[in-house]
Amino acid sequence: MKLKGRHVVISLILLVSGFLVAYSYQHSKDDPKVVQLSEQKWEKNYEYRKKAIELVDKNKELREELETKLQKIQDLESEIAGKEELAGQYVEQKKQLQILTGKLAVIGDGVKVTLNDANYIPSEENVNNYIVHESHIHKVVNELFSAGAKAVAINGQRIMEDTFIACIGPVISVDGIEYPAPFVISAIGDPEVLFPSITLTNGVKDQLENENIEVDITKVNDLKMDAYIAGDR
Repeated sequence: MKLKGRHVVISLILLVSGFLVAYSYQHSKDDPKVVQLSEQKWEKNYEYRKKAIELVDKNKELREELETKLQKIQDLESEIAGKEELAGQYVEQKKQLQILTGKLAVIGDGVKVTLNDANYIPSEENVNNYIVHESHIHKVVNELFSAGAKAVAINGQRIMEDTFIACIGPVISVDGIEYPAPFVISAIGDPEVLFPSITLTNGVKDQLENENIEVDITKVNDLKMDAYIAGDR
């Protein structure tokens, strides 16, 4: 009787276990779409993430390319600006040289130095000791250029680097053009520098006056000098 009872219990356990296994299998078979749908969603999410990563990488690549091109543009702009600045310097240097050589008209503040023969000449004295000579004019012109004058003229005639000044009796010849006294030497430059350079104690003005030459110097605004034209001399 005990042996039969064991068999009955074992049979019952096996029956229940078989039923549970069969039920589980049937349940999973009846609802396979749940697992399949989850896999599809996972695959779609994976594809979306993959495309998002690809877009991020592409954007990074494009951004780096853009930054490189922007840097090249900045380099080109700097190079062009440097060339423009250099060209501007060349133009300014050329302009200054043309002014110094009299090729350009120039206008600006400056001074006028007027040299005149002595107002009184004693009868017993040599008249040559009381009139303006080319050496007197040279002193003034040289002093003005040394003080930074941009342009100088004698009685309106521009002084060039090769200008020839000569004394012919009572007149002065400037490149073959004769002028009687008074001689007006105009200079364009900083009046606050040019004026003291002539009026300095024991300077040009004092030296000329000691040689019986009348000297008058004034500051002038908007002084204009025409350009030298070939054939004027």
